[in-house]
Amino acid sequence: MTGVGGIFCAAHRDLKSGALHGHSWEVTAWFTGRPNAAHRQEQLAAILRRLDHTELGVELSWGEDIAQRIAERVNDNMCVQVDVSRPLERIYARWER
Repeated sequence: MTGVGGIFCAAHRDLKSGALHGHSWEVTAWFTGRPNAAHRQEQLAAILRRLDHTELGVELSWGEDIAQRIAERVNDNMCVQVDVSRPLERIYARWER
């Protein structure tokens, strides 16, 4: 497998208190076969630019939901896994095909 990664920063609301706060997320998308890593890196970067410095909706409150959304935007059967983490908090999530 080949993985490419990126980072984005965004805000979201706490599900209990409604307080707005932000995080930095690190993302790695994994592909089977022999993908062009440079192309995949740019593809992921374009997806993350759309999320960067935005307020995420309630549907993206969990890392698993963010990982799934990124996988859907990649929209390719070669993408078999997306890992999303908040490294400062040591919180990790994964979407798998």
